[in-house]
Amino acid sequence: MLKRVLTFTLSLSTVSILFLNTIAVANEKVILPPSWTTTRVTYDITVEELAQRYYGDKSDYKLILEANKKILGGSHIVPKNVEIKIPITPKFRDQPEKLGWND
Repeated sequence: MLKRVLTFTLSLSTVSILFLNTIAVANEKVILPPSWTTTRVTYDITVEELAQRYYGDKSDYKLILEANKKILGGSHIVPKNVEIKIPITPKFRDQPEKLGWND
């Protein structure tokens, strides 16, 4: 019985702390960790090809294009030796070179 009460008390304290922290940051800008990874391409490649390799679906190229609009300026071609951001989504495949990207 004591263990159950202690667990409930700890859980309630944790919820209270989380709730208070949520209220405390509600009026401030919350800074989240980056939701992308960076890669330097070793040859000219299109954002559609990158989307196919990282997401398994070339129609997701818009995510890569949007994340790199300052670098690419709307171009669909990523030049050799350019470092770009690849947004991490539920479809994201980590390290596509290990998944058969051996071009």
